[in-house]
Amino acid sequence: MGPQDGRLVLETLIQGSTVDLFHTAGIAVAPVPASRVAASEIGSHALMASINFGGSVMSGTLGLLVPVGVFELVKQDPARPFTGLAWVQDSVNQLLGRIKSRLLQFQITLQMGLPMCLDDKALRHMAAQGILAAYRFRTLRGEISVTLAGKVDYSKLNYSNQVTFVTEGDIIIF
Repeated sequence: MGPQDGRLVLETLIQGSTVDLFHTAGIAVAPVPASRVAASEIGSHALMASINFGGSVMSGTLGLLVPVGVFELVKQDPARPFTGLAWVQDSVNQLLGRIKSRLLQFQITLQMGLPMCLDDKALRHMAAQGILAAYRFRTLRGEISVTLAGKVDYSKLNYSNQVTFVTEGDIIIF
């Protein structure tokens, strides 16, 4: 598998994981074709979070940028409401967890850091690392962006049917 095929595999994993995450939150999203972006092209979003990850095949930072209007669509328990910043941090963590789970099919493991909120300054710093790709998704209330900065060895994204992966809600007995 060449680097171009690996890019398509990763794009598919990220898009599928993002659609799945927002579907779980009751928000319909539609992928827009992936593109390379310069730091100056990243718009300011009210809710931004990132999470670092590392492994032998890929390492870097995954970012999630969500307009406030999209957060307003998230169903909440009125007895236990949460803030947009807490939600976007949890969402970027869940997104990387979904990607990590799907990468197990390729014999790729990742270690995850802790999610953190971003402001415009932190976003520019992350972008200076070199954004590999920005994945965009349309919603009824604006556009969500998922950014990937860091290093990826696309040639290692080879499917393996030997790994059984867990899905959200599975119980694992140690």
